[in-house]
Amino acid sequence: MDGISNADHIESQQTNPPQEGRVVSGFWWRILAFIIDGVLLGVVGTVIGYFLFDILARSGGWGRLIGFCLVLPYFCILNSAIGKGQTIGKRITKIEVVSQPGEHISVNRSLIRYVLLGLPFFLNGVIMPSSVATSPIGLAIALVVFGIGGAIIYLYLFNRRTRQSLHDLFVGTFVVKTSPKSHVRTPPVWKPHLIVVGIWFLIVLSALFILPRLMQKGVFPELLALQQSIESSGYVQAATVSVGKNWTSSEGAKMERTYLASMAFWKNQPDDLEAASKKIAAIILKDYPDIMTKDILSVTVSYGYDIGFASMGEHQTFQHTPQEWKNACEASNIPI
Repeated sequence: MDGISNADHIESQQTNPPQEGRVVSGFWWRILAFIIDGVLLGVVGTVIGYFLFDILARSGGWGRLIGFCLVLPYFCILNSAIGKGQTIGKRITKIEVVSQPGEHISVNRSLIRYVLLGLPFFLNGVIMPSSVATSPIGLAIALVVFGIGGAIIYLYLFNRRTRQSLHDLFVGTFVVKTSPKSHVRTPPVWKPHLIVVGIWFLIVLSALFILPRLMQKGVFPELLALQQSIESSGYVQAATVSVGKNWTSSEGAKMERTYLASMAFWKNQPDDLEAASKKIAAIILKDYPDIMTKDILSVTVSYGYDIGFASMGEHQTFQHTPQEWKNACEASNIPI
């Protein structure tokens, strides 16, 4: 009887061999898939921008949220069971998104996964009016970009056991090779990684709590008032203002130069970028008396769109001394 039992056991192993666990995708395969997807979406975004350039340009910095919505169906649907867990990039690199049992996920689950991954990417670099940037909305955007975005990058780089980043951990998914088909068998995430992520969120929250108070000290109130003056001019959707120092070398001598730099995102396409820059310079000369103590006044005029996965437009920077700007504005009959 034992002989028969052993023979049956051997035959069962031959006909139903034990399944191997799914092979978790390596870091570089995921990056390659993302690059492929990015290139393909960039082509689509460029075509969309060609036909809808002015509409997207008038959306200003919020064009990135439009881009987030445009890309949503691609990642949400293809990474779900409908697309068999594969975007085009994943299909080429032979990896896919699955749950712990090795099954493809629902559209709703894929949507949550995309939102957690996509929002920090698309909100990073959003140019907001000063009134929004200093509001609770602006602080919430900063929390998403730095808090969630920072945690995602950290886990991507250092969570080598499961290769799950924050969005994967939240919905319980893995990115694995397409074969063999089986459960995902990995050791649990190393707990210190979760501790690091928790500490990172506390740091970001603390910084966002302190930041509004810091902006009430030093040069920040004056720069914020100047930024608001530029934005209320009617010419631009949003503007940035910064001050600083740089160093140059001339004939072996090191020279320090102070500067004020402003970038203005125009509402409508300016007929003449240089003329537009003079309008911004005139506001700075009028509303920021300390400008005459600076060595350089730099004004960048920008008109175009940025939807995150594609951008197009014209940008030009003009740099002169404050006195040269003053002379140019007076020559063009622009009041200061």
